[in-house]
Amino acid sequence: MKKIHLLVPVAAALGLGIFTSTAHAAAGAGPKARIFAEFDKNKNGVIDGDEVAAVRKAFAADPKGTFATYDKNKDAKLDDAEIAAIQPPGGGGKGGAKKGADAAKTPAPK
Repeated sequence: MKKIHLLVPVAAALGLGIFTSTAHAAAGAGPKARIFAEFDKNKNGVIDGDEVAAVRKAFAADPKGTFATYDKNKDAKLDDAEIAAIQPPGGGGKGGAKKGADAAKTPAPK
C-alpha cells in the first residue's frame, strides 16, 4: 500500500511538467524560438498580420539589437521574407499555416 502513496506525488509532479507555457519552453531555446514566443501572439505558428507590424516596430526601436541579424540586405528595414525567416526550425504553424514570405503577408484574423 505504501508504494501507491509514493506513486501519486511522483505522477502529479511529472504531469505538471507536461503543461509548461510556450514562454517557459522558449526560455531555453534559441533566439528564433524566443522571438517567436514573444511575437506570435495568436500562436498559429507564423508571424502574420499585426504581429508583423510589432516586429517591425521592435526592429525600428533597436536596429542593432535582436533583429539585426535578420536584416539580410542591411537596408535598416525588415521585409516580408526577412520576417518569415524568423520562423524557428520545425515551425510551420498549426492547421496548414502558410510558410515563407506569404506568411508575413497574411492579415491577422479578426
